[in-house]
Amino acid sequence: MRLILFINRYLLTNTKIRTCHFLQIIFCGIFLYSHLAAAEFVVSLRSPETKSDRREDYSVALVKLALEKTKAEYGDYRIVKIPPMNTARSIYSLESDKYPNMLNELSYEKKLEQEFNFIYIDFPVELGIVGYRVCFASPKIYEDLKRAEKIEDLKKYTIGQGAAWVDTTILRHNGFKVVEISNFDSIFKLIEMGRIDLFCRGANELQKEYEAQKYSDLLRYDESFVLHYPLPRFYYLNKNSTLAKERIEKGLLLAYQDGSINKMWEKFFLDRVEFAKLKQRKVFYLENPAVKSLPDNYKKYFYDPLKKN
Repeated sequence: MRLILFINRYLLTNTKIRTCHFLQIIFCGIFLYSHLAAAEFVVSLRSPETKSDRREDYSVALVKLALEKTKAEYGDYRIVKIPPMNTARSIYSLESDKYPNMLNELSYEKKLEQEFNFIYIDFPVELGIVGYRVCFASPKIYEDLKRAEKIEDLKKYTIGQGAAWVDTTILRHNGFKVVEISNFDSIFKLIEMGRIDLFCRGANELQKEYEAQKYSDLLRYDESFVLHYPLPRFYYLNKNSTLAKERIEKGLLLAYQDGSINKMWEKFFLDRVEFAKLKQRKVFYLENPAVKSLPDNYKKYFYDPLKKN
C-alpha cells in the first residue's frame, strides 16, 4: 500500500515521465518491498486446542521473553498464532515446514531427531515441573486410590493420555495400561463417565484445568500420590529454522542468567504447584526410557518441588 501511494504521488508531480523510467521505479519498489518483507522475523506458535485450554500461555510468554532479550542484536519480530491442532498433527505440520519458524513444545524423544530431523533448543521449557504427575480420577475408584501403597497397586487402572504424548511410552514402559485419546477435552468427559480411571497432569497444570472443568460435580482429582519421572520438554523446530533456534536459545539463556525466567515461572506456576500439595503425597518414581541417551545438561535447570526447605 505504501508503495502504491508513493507511485501515485510521483506520477502527479511528474506528468512527462517516460514509460521506461516508470517501469524502473515499479520494479525497484517491488524488489525493495519484497526484500523488507522477507527480512521480517516471524515465529509461529500453536493456538490452544480448545477455549478452556491454557497450556500454551506460559510457553508463549517464554518465547516472547527470549525474543525481547535478543531484540537489540537480531531486530524486531512478529509472533503468529497458527490453527489449533493436537500433538500428532503439530508434528506433521512441523515436519512439512508449513509455517515460518514454527516452534513446537514437545517432550524429548530421540525419534524426533532421527525420524523427523527436528532440531531443538536445549533448555527445558517448564523447568521439569511437568514430570510431577497428579491425576484426575474416576468417581468409582476415588476412594480406592487412597489405599495404594506401592506402584503395583496403581497398575490395575487404565490411564488416558493424549495422542502422540511421550507419557504413553513412559507409562507403558513402567507397566501401566494406557488409552490414547485424540481430543483433549473429551478425556475429562471419559474420566467423569468412568470409561477411563486416571488422567495424569503436570503439577503446574492441575489447578487451572480443574477450575476450567469444575462445572461438573463428577470431576475430582486424587490427593494421595504423585508419579514422578524426568520429563524435559523442549522447543522443537524444523531443521531449516537454524536462525530461530540460535536466537531463541540465546534469549532463553540470557533470561535464565538474569533471573527473568525464574520470576516468570513463579508468576505462572508457583501457586499452582502449591495447590497440588506434592509434599503431602506418596511419591512413586518411574523410569523415562526416552532420556537414557540424552545428555543431562537439562537437569541443572530443573525445579524440585519436593526439596525440603
